[in-house]
Amino acid sequence: RQDTLRLVSFLEARSLQPAVAASRSSKGQLQDTLAALRKVEANPDPGALEVFELQQGLRDLETVLAEAQQATLGNAACGWDAAWQELSSLETKLETEMRYVYGPDWEIKPGKLVSKKGTWLKSSARFSWEVWEAMGEKMYLPAGVAMPILQIGRVVDQEELKLHDWVCQHLRVWMKPEIVRTIQARYGIWFVYWPHFEDRDLVIVPTVDTWLKRSCQMSGELQPFELIYVPRGVPIHLSKRAHLVDEDWERARHQHVHLHRKVTLASAPVTVKQEGYDILMGQRDNPVPLQLQP
Repeated sequence: RQDTLRLVSFLEARSLQPAVAASRSSKGQLQDTLAALRKVEANPDPGALEVFELQQGLRDLETVLAEAQQATLGNAACGWDAAWQELSSLETKLETEMRYVYGPDWEIKPGKLVSKKGTWLKSSARFSWEVWEAMGEKMYLPAGVAMPILQIGRVVDQEELKLHDWVCQHLRVWMKPEIVRTIQARYGIWFVYWPHFEDRDLVIVPTVDTWLKRSCQMSGELQPFELIYVPRGVPIHLSKRAHLVDEDWERARHQHVHLHRKVTLASAPVTVKQEGYDILMGQRDNPVPLQLQP
């Protein structure tokens, strides 16, 4: 199509006529060229052929430029779409969340931190009792959990460093958002020693004084914040039925794990503190029992 000049230079008008009539496409491309060629042949003035050739050359050049522009626009569109998809994919891959941990509670290993004891993942370097678990400001992790991380660094934020003298022992850790969501999903999960409870579907009632535990570890191995003392007869309301312990790090605790159950509280516990331990009095969305069972 863009080489019309070279085509007609070998042909006379009568020879070009069959090509024009061959198809609708060729007629559209060659009809004007045929008319101009006939005019040159009918009146061969000096320089007429050169003008004809120049006109055909300009027409061929315009055709080439138009096709090049369309190709460039098409490639640019495809290139932009591909670049946008790649950028979106890269943004997803590079998205991270940063949290604070208390350094002495963790063992640092390549690509992960392993908790030495029950501890917190915090949104600030504040003391753990100054931030709220229910608001997502801190998330509990039991002993022995390997938490994948992407990067680790010291605290450099001047506002954080002013909070207290122990901030320098905290670390900043970056991790994938799905790791944070997995930890957040454990909010409200506790463990109980099942022989101490009477099962009433979505309510369990202790038959003896016992514990709500954040881990299946023996109660004597846990820190006070990992325990809630449950007096006999205080009902515990659940959002779903108690079920077997299914987390690998919990199942390997000791030989009595099979006698424990994993429970998810229907609402936050209401407690009072005595001698350093929290004592369960009820739950936020359930009435506090007026009198405990004898």
